[in-house]
Amino acid sequence: MLNPSRLRIVSRELSSADDDKILRVVALLDRQTVPAGANAILDPLRPRLASLRPPRRLRFARLLFLPLDPTIVPVQAWRPGDPTIPRSVLIALAQTVRGALGHELTAIEHKIAERNTDDGVAIAEAGALLWPHAASILAAVPDPTDWAGTGLPMSVYPPLARAVAAALGRSNRLHDLERTTAIGMLEPDPTAIQEILAGLSTESPEGFGIVVTLLLARLPSATMHIQRLVAAARGSAESVVLRQALDQGVDRALTQMESGAGLDRAVRNAPLRTAGLAVKRIAAMLTDIENEPDTARHRHRLKSLRGKLDLACRARFGTGLDEGLVAPLTAGIPVTDIAQSDMETNARELRALEIAARKVGNPALYDALLGKAADIVTASAGAGVLTPVRQARLIEILCGSDTAEALYRSSG
Repeated sequence: MLNPSRLRIVSRELSSADDDKILRVVALLDRQTVPAGANAILDPLRPRLASLRPPRRLRFARLLFLPLDPTIVPVQAWRPGDPTIPRSVLIALAQTVRGALGHELTAIEHKIAERNTDDGVAIAEAGALLWPHAASILAAVPDPTDWAGTGLPMSVYPPLARAVAAALGRSNRLHDLERTTAIGMLEPDPTAIQEILAGLSTESPEGFGIVVTLLLARLPSATMHIQRLVAAARGSAESVVLRQALDQGVDRALTQMESGAGLDRAVRNAPLRTAGLAVKRIAAMLTDIENEPDTARHRHRLKSLRGKLDLACRARFGTGLDEGLVAPLTAGIPVTDIAQSDMETNARELRALEIAARKVGNPALYDALLGKAADIVTASAGAGVLTPVRQARLIEILCGSDTAEALYRSSG
């Protein structure tokens, strides 16, 4: 392991490195068997890694905390009672669970061997084995392994262990709900949300807060459904706890977006194919918060965040347009079948983002950007880079069938 002096030098060099170098370093560190050294190097890079989202080796500790990732924060940013988990406790909790698993460990290790975090099947199968068992283990608050290495007093361990247990015990259902919603682009099922929240009133306030925070982070449009549950349980002890957890989750979600990391990860630096849906969901969450009875306390924050979301949308649309359409069309090389297919996919993803983004910002801006794209397509056809049919197909996606048909007829 690097000594502290050398570690500071490496961290400083990586802080100014380009994305490709960061990804190479991550791949190299993932091949190491001692995670502590890798964590020391990667910790300062966490915000960039959140945006780059490189596939990581699916180790035991990473699988254990994968469903809780939105709530993991640097230890310096954590306070007792927060609906978050300090990063410094992950290794200790993972080792505690690992040591108590027994024969289940072999099956879990087999399922994740040589797998990465982009293997959804391996995560679902291994997680279904691990997360419920881990929840049962931590709920009993066994003596932790190497708690001294966390840098935190032992007094914070019991509530943290119970809170993590509450979240892990619901991770399979949350994972299924998120996956179903993402695949179908549907609103989350209110019954599924109610099932995830069932029994939480008997859990610790920290556990309640983490579960609600995870729901809002994974499914922003869940805000409205949780509000309805609060209203339905009005006057009960459960309503008070749920209201507190919702307030904590909303505050956490707004704070993360205000820092820039949340919007960068979801929109500005996200794959174009997911950006439009992310904008739709974030905008829905902001609207749901605005419709709360005590929305006045969030009014200034919401207005500022809508402005930041608008800027993130513009930036992502601009880079998507430049990289997916402008660059290949202005290269002066006739478009191949593969290149045409890639551009058509890019155009559809731009339209999906544009439809969501124009509800957040100025619609005229996106009309102008789509017009710019159409002009570039037309100029490329004139330069012989695109055939008339390929030109018409791109114009149809960008501007609609009527515009494409008129253009095709005029070119004939």
